[in-house]
This record gives sequence, structure tokens and C-alpha cells, in this order.
Amino acid sequence: EALSSIESEVDRLTRMVGNLLVLAQAESGKLPLDLKQVELDTVLLEVFQQVRTLAGGKVSVQIGEIDQVAIKADRDRLKQVMLNIAGNAVQYTPAGGLVRLSLKTVGEKAVITIADTGTGIPTEDLPHIFERFYRGQKSRTRSQGSGFGLGLSIAYWIVRNHGGTIDVSSHEGSGTSFIIWLPLK
Repeated sequence: EALSSIESEVDRLTRMVGNLLVLAQAESGKLPLDLKQVELDTVLLEVFQQVRTLAGGKVSVQIGEIDQVAIKADRDRLKQVMLNIAGNAVQYTPAGGLVRLSLKTVGEKAVITIADTGTGIPTEDLPHIFERFYRGQKSRTRSQGSGFGLGLSIAYWIVRNHGGTIDVSSHEGSGTSFIIWLPLK
């Protein structure tokens, strides 16, 4: 039992160090991106399958609108962004709630939306959610499974390094929507 606990802690710390390295590279402008033609709809469907498994029936995970969209991007990094945001959505959505993923084009942009019917993010926390190590006080529990406050910061930098932006709208008690805007060219 003790060895299992130690192994779990080593894994957790290894993830944290890896995340800090990615964040340091992103903030210094030296985030290595493997830019290739990526079919975002295929990546979103993979994320959907993984998040549905993660939800384990506690939360309904659905695909909304999904267009076929291809862009030049780092497939693994964008998948990391989507998994992080969708994983948070599942974690902070009460049993019986809904997480919906969608993809469409608007003008010269690909738009990925990950919306949930979860607890929402308090208004005072919204300006800080992309800051490293920031974890909101009210709606975010400090359970053993909670993260380090790095995931959204990393997501922000990955999207920014792709020439995109992330918008967030949230209402306490009724859910949150993350909208990722990525240039088609």
C-alpha cells in the first residue's frame, strides 16, 4: 500500500514538472509545435470518446454541431487543450448534467466550443483562470483529484501560440462555455 501511494505521488509530481516545463517554454516563446495539416473534427471526436469514458455515465457528453475543418496545427497540443477543458467540464458538472462539444467555422476561424451545465465559475475568479497555479476558492474543491492550477494556463498558451484565442462565459450554478478560436490559415 505504501509503495502504491509513493508511486502515485511520483506520477503526480512528474506530471506537474512536465506541465511547468511546457508552460515555461510557452511563456518564453519557445514552445515546440509540430505544425501539420490537422482535421479538427477527427480530433474532437477522439476527445469526445475519451471524455465520455472519463464521465463514466455520471455526466452526459454530447457532440453538438460538427463541421469538417482542417487547419495547420500541432495535433497533440490542440488535443491536450480540448481534453483539459472538457475534463474540467466533467469534473465540475454535477451528476446528471451535460457537457457538449462542437466545432464550426465562422469566417476565417475554426470555433471549438466546450460547454457544460456545471457549477460555473464565480465572476471574481473569471479574470484569473488562465493564470498559472490559480484555482478558484468557491466552486473548485481541493480534493485529491484536483489539479495544480496549470491546465488552463497551458491551454491558453497553446492556443495563443497557434494564433488563436479562448473566450469564457460562465454563470454560477448554470454552467460554463469555453470558446476556442483558431485561424484557418
